[in-house]
Amino acid sequence: MITILIPSYNHAKYVIGCIEAAAAVAFAGRRILIIDDGSTDESVQIIKKYLSDLNDSSIELVLKPNGGLVSSLNIGLTMADTEFFYLVASDDIPEAAGITSCVKVLLENPGVKFVIGGGYAFYEHQPEKRLGIYGEAQERFFNSTSAARARDMFLNYPSPLLLQSTVFRSKALRDIGGWDPALVLDDYPTFVKLLSRFSIRNVDFMYLPSNCVVGYRQHDSNSYKNICRQYLMVKALMDALAPTDIKLKAISRALASYIISAIKVRNPKAILSMLKASELKHILWALPEMLGMVGRKALRKMS
Repeated sequence: MITILIPSYNHAKYVIGCIEAAAAVAFAGRRILIIDDGSTDESVQIIKKYLSDLNDSSIELVLKPNGGLVSSLNIGLTMADTEFFYLVASDDIPEAAGITSCVKVLLENPGVKFVIGGGYAFYEHQPEKRLGIYGEAQERFFNSTSAARARDMFLNYPSPLLLQSTVFRSKALRDIGGWDPALVLDDYPTFVKLLSRFSIRNVDFMYLPSNCVVGYRQHDSNSYKNICRQYLMVKALMDALAPTDIKLKAISRALASYIISAIKVRNPKAILSMLKASELKHILWALPEMLGMVGRKALRKMS
């Protein structure tokens, strides 16, 4: 019925909670694949002991040398022999009821390729405080026409949009070629390819944020390397997938957004690094984009 993939890397503290939550999905034929990407902490030992004590043949641990998240996802998709597919990071909490609801929607709508459910974000030190991960930006995005959405995927992409809040038909992921090893990002390129091929809401896909599918753990890590790395990953995606007529604007807008993020956390090193990694034309286009972003935010606060 459904394969639940848990890519795991150095989450010894969280991975068992993730597995236990995934095991609560009670469909017949439910399978759980845990793919460890060469963890250097005690993750593997902890998982092996847990599975040994549990003695459940539907849960399998696969070990691989460190090769990154995308390689784990592609291995999991290759191993999946079920109609439906769901993936969740080993530090997040899958919600069985939401996953079950999304599978039922797919069963009732054979033409729908994937269902984007909702979820909540939480911090470890405040687990009782849950914040919805989707809001007005996602509503605008999914309420727009397919043509508008095709541009907005690069110019006004609603962040976040999470694979782990989504239940897929396995075939849909195979139809887009799985994950591109040349692109380090997992969520964004996958949604770009999915929504380019399966573009019609309520026909090709459904957006049902009331179906709570995942608890998305937030980590306190706004470091210089993370901001710059995020920008470089997004830039690589824009270079590879953005249409030629909007590529310059898309990259410049991404640069503007990440510079603003770096300013917020007072990280001048990240700004300098991003500028060094950017072409002059992107920097020049980013300046008015930054002013526009700041202005639009100010107007929203006033309204």
